[in-house]
Amino acid sequence: MTTRRLRFACFATLLALAGSACAQETDIYGLPKKPEIPDHVESAEPPKDLAEAGGEAVVSTVQAKSEWTSSGVRLRKGVKYRVSASGEWHMGGFCGRSGPSGVGSNSPLCFSFIPPFILPQHQVGTLIGKIGHDGRPFAVGEQIEFEADRDGTFYLRHNDPKGLISDNTGQVTAKVALAAPPPLVAPSVVAAPATGARQNGAAMPPATPPPPASASTQHWAVVIGVSSYADSRIPALRYAAKDAQALHDWLVSPSGGRYAPSRVKLLTDRNATAAAIKEALYTWLRQTIEEDVVVIYFAGHGSPDSPDTPQNLYLLPHDTRYDAIASTGFPMWDVETALKRFIKARRVVVLADACHSGGVGATFDVARRALGDTQPNRISSGLQNLASVGAGIAVISASDDRQLSAESAKFGGGHGVFTHYLLEGLKGKADYNGDSRVTLGELIPYLSEHVRRETLNAQSPTVAGRFDPALSLGR
Repeated sequence: MTTRRLRFACFATLLALAGSACAQETDIYGLPKKPEIPDHVESAEPPKDLAEAGGEAVVSTVQAKSEWTSSGVRLRKGVKYRVSASGEWHMGGFCGRSGPSGVGSNSPLCFSFIPPFILPQHQVGTLIGKIGHDGRPFAVGEQIEFEADRDGTFYLRHNDPKGLISDNTGQVTAKVALAAPPPLVAPSVVAAPATGARQNGAAMPPATPPPPASASTQHWAVVIGVSSYADSRIPALRYAAKDAQALHDWLVSPSGGRYAPSRVKLLTDRNATAAAIKEALYTWLRQTIEEDVVVIYFAGHGSPDSPDTPQNLYLLPHDTRYDAIASTGFPMWDVETALKRFIKARRVVVLADACHSGGVGATFDVARRALGDTQPNRISSGLQNLASVGAGIAVISASDDRQLSAESAKFGGGHGVFTHYLLEGLKGKADYNGDSRVTLGELIPYLSEHVRRETLNAQSPTVAGRFDPALSLGR
């Protein structure tokens, strides 16, 4: 073959290869293909069920260049949620910039040259949502509260039509939180693993529901209230000790809870030291057996040790030092250890009124002076996480992480609003069916309604756990 022919053959081969490559990368018009954009962008982690995860809010970012984006939250039918959003995005072309409300994003040219929006009655830059891949879209905007009508992952996006997002820019941030305590459900029974099944190298015992109450069931309670602190730099509370005393009196009253006085330990003010609390939870309650019922009540301050470590949560005993919360407070994980390792009772009710401030201690004083405010106190979600120890544990907290617990002389002559309505409910006002027995299924809605109503929604009790709503705190 001559040199000329060889060169031509090589040139033809290169043209063929180039044509093949171009054919793979262009559309029918000969234009380069755009990368395929998925209809749904999933979160890196499995979506979180806020009703089971202590109620802690989840924050996600919604890009203007994305289609439906997972919020990282799995909604549960019948549960009320709150979504708040902020940020700025632009749907490209002749559309205007806007926040998640969409206000200002429409213009005559923008509206004329694009197909109908997903929700035609709303502007193109409006943040919208849906539940599940096949859910019905609805407007979210800057803020919305709604009750989920189905189970499924919560997705968010802009109101721009599908497929017209290549020239979009910007993003918004959305926070999804519980708007109200989830409705009560009967405890679920988890199927036991096969014989010999192991997890983390340890044999897994069969999962069983708490044993039924019987004539031999004993009721125990540890009741703690701290109004005054040995360190005067820690703000005193007016009625925490009085709240604890009042609950104790109802528990042992023949016309109230009818607990044996020897099975109710009351620790208030100077008697409520870190050592005394640990002895009560680790040693004294070790006497319980599976069939028993245990109530743990705490009224006082609860706080992280620092704004920089909000996950390190403490209940503050009487001997807590203002400048050493981490070494003198009572860690939340010590309460969890007591539930896991020392308290054998399979029915435990934790009642806590510990959100009286955004944070206590020297580090929070510095933060307030520097920033003018502090981060939310996560003590409520920390308490709710105790419910994850196992079935049969109910945790009822006076308020959520972004609220403060109120106390006033107008509540029964001097109580926290939470404990006032707790006592009112236990004394019979929550007995909706009139059977002279107040169950958790009656007490919790009563508490929620009256505390929210009395505080004009400034305080909302939170509930967590898989427990029997037919359980009564009284005998």
